[in-house]
Amino acid sequence: MFVVIMVILGLMDTETGFPRDEFLHGYTNAAMPVQFDAGQGEWTGSGPWGGNLRALVPAVGDNSTVIAACGYSMTADAGGVWRSTDGGVTWNGTSMFGIQVNDACAAPPSTFYAATRTGLYMSADNGVSWSVVSGMPSAYVIKIGVSQANPDVLIAGLSSNTGIRRSTDGGATWHEVGLSTGFMKGFGCDPDHPDTMYVAMSGLAQPLYRSTDGGATWSPTGPAGSGWGLLVAPFGSGETIILTHGDGFYMSGDYGNSWELVVPGTSYAPAVCDGTNLFAPGIAAGGVYESTDGGQNWSLNTSGITASYWQAGCASSAGYLAGHNGGVYRSPAPGGQYQVSQEGIGNGYIHTVSYISSTGTLFAAGEYHGLWKSADAGENWEIVNPGPANWTIYEIAPGSDLHYQGPVMYVATASGVYRSDDWGDSWAPAGFAGTQVSSVAFDPADPDRAWAGTATTGVHYTTDGGQGWTPGSGLPFALYPSLELIELEGGGLRVLASFQQNATAVYWSDDGGATFNAAPVPGSYHPGLSTRWGDDPMAYLSTDGGIYRSWDRGGTWEQCPGSSGMSWAVLGERDDNVFNGTGSTGIRWSPDLGDTWQLLNTGIENRCVWDITYGATPGQLFAGLRGFGVVELTEDQLGIPGPAPAVLSISARPNPASGPVTLSVLGSGGGPVTVRVFDTAGRLAATLDGQGGRAVWTPGESMPAGVYLVKAFTSSETAVSRVVLLR
Repeated sequence: MFVVIMVILGLMDTETGFPRDEFLHGYTNAAMPVQFDAGQGEWTGSGPWGGNLRALVPAVGDNSTVIAACGYSMTADAGGVWRSTDGGVTWNGTSMFGIQVNDACAAPPSTFYAATRTGLYMSADNGVSWSVVSGMPSAYVIKIGVSQANPDVLIAGLSSNTGIRRSTDGGATWHEVGLSTGFMKGFGCDPDHPDTMYVAMSGLAQPLYRSTDGGATWSPTGPAGSGWGLLVAPFGSGETIILTHGDGFYMSGDYGNSWELVVPGTSYAPAVCDGTNLFAPGIAAGGVYESTDGGQNWSLNTSGITASYWQAGCASSAGYLAGHNGGVYRSPAPGGQYQVSQEGIGNGYIHTVSYISSTGTLFAAGEYHGLWKSADAGENWEIVNPGPANWTIYEIAPGSDLHYQGPVMYVATASGVYRSDDWGDSWAPAGFAGTQVSSVAFDPADPDRAWAGTATTGVHYTTDGGQGWTPGSGLPFALYPSLELIELEGGGLRVLASFQQNATAVYWSDDGGATFNAAPVPGSYHPGLSTRWGDDPMAYLSTDGGIYRSWDRGGTWEQCPGSSGMSWAVLGERDDNVFNGTGSTGIRWSPDLGDTWQLLNTGIENRCVWDITYGATPGQLFAGLRGFGVVELTEDQLGIPGPAPAVLSISARPNPASGPVTLSVLGSGGGPVTVRVFDTAGRLAATLDGQGGRAVWTPGESMPAGVYLVKAFTSSETAVSRVVLLR
């Protein structure tokens, strides 16, 4: 069974009471097994880095050790706990993996608790390894707090509007304490009064409740509304309390008897104090409010911040850590620039992957955590900065350079289309500002001619690189289009459009997207397309009922024999091979145009695959997973018979360079190779002999700094790279 989720930012999740995660794709299935390397004591995944940060918590007495709790509220199988020993600069996985984690807290001497969808967990070794707390093995726990006076006293917030529970024996037994409705969102203790503690609550008449008897009974306080986070005794004394509220941040200087709204706006994160300075992140503000005078005055800092759906925060030895629904930012002090600080958190929801073989660059992007790239097949990742100004990215075009080898790229984001003219290094808006765009494609022969599918208003086309867009006609009111192009017989391009929801056909246009015609396909859930060009064209469609194929460029469709179940992605660009990214079983492979199928899920067993692209050869794939980053599948894993043909490629070292550049050519088969260097105006700057797979370009002193295009030519292939020349 699959569940399609269309959510609007700010709606509540009835299980957790948190605002629901806004995402394009949604599919639920059983919880995934923990992927844990017992020899190394950590999860063995890889990037790109990011995840939905629910909590950031330093260890008691050691703020260089921090844990990060991740979880997606509508998906049980994505999430976990990551651990840092350098104050949140870098992160490593723990044995808590593949479980939705909603919150965490620390207790002396080296204990952490984690509130999860499947129970309460505890770590006694500062977050390295985790085990379930016996008294609450299967409860849906959304928040957890521990008394500063007695670490055996725990307060747990439960899902489904059932309030809080209290334990006085370290979690072995639990009891109701008067708050049996509402959702717990924050916890704090008064160090001056050991039996006084507070909980922030939503779903009740008051946002804050206080106990003076160690959590046995509670009474309301605070301004009316909903509470979302809590900071008690930021400067070490209990009279000061900062409440994250539906209106913003309220501050009290008299133990919660009176309140002042010091920072207006929405946030779901607690305020944080580093001992001197205060930090209060605001969602609509797009940044963090900072105070250096105890909260009397606040200034907004947006420097370096793109994603700002704040949910977590803490102070560490490396500065202030701000957690959002795509990762972590870090600032060493107020007034400085925030930087992405989530290296090692491998919990990304990856909607789209792209591999440009001519430059050897792998791109990946997804929910809220930006555009990432890797130059070594996914071993190491770096965020593209500056990247698109919206960090929820649904598609990267092109997905490969099979048909286009130039510098232009487009991305479809939750707030418009963005375009790059320099192989993805920098990005500019290209239309639909503020509109969710689910798919984008462009003409390889004319990159200014492009198509975009918006979440709710159909397919549009542009002929001027995104300066103006025109809607197509003949389309239904259906949600989340997917777009693909295929060559027509005799020349020209056909535009194919499928829809993730509410459409019972695939639509095609032969007039550049101006008008569309329907080709019926069973079902109403068609999230992905793939096409093969050339003399034997084929089109493939992923549906909730398996893979469909078309022998006539999308005019008619038939179900592939033996293909069934939820399919999120399909790849059929080369040869007779078809790859199906399933909803729960990894990847299926057909070697015969979809006639027969077999599982190819080594390393991604039981994973939901959202996108697939070819790597450097037909025997290499990259797959974007829901909640598990990007994986590489090689020829050995795929089991594709026969050697993969060599693909011509060229690389440059050093790059950037200020002197001689070594150009390495691979895949030439030992035949003649010519290497040419062009400037940005397309003028020939040098011609070199690439025989033997190597050439050296020595730029003349008169050559200006800038980007130079490097091309390698054989009798049948061309490879492209670039060099940045410094002066």
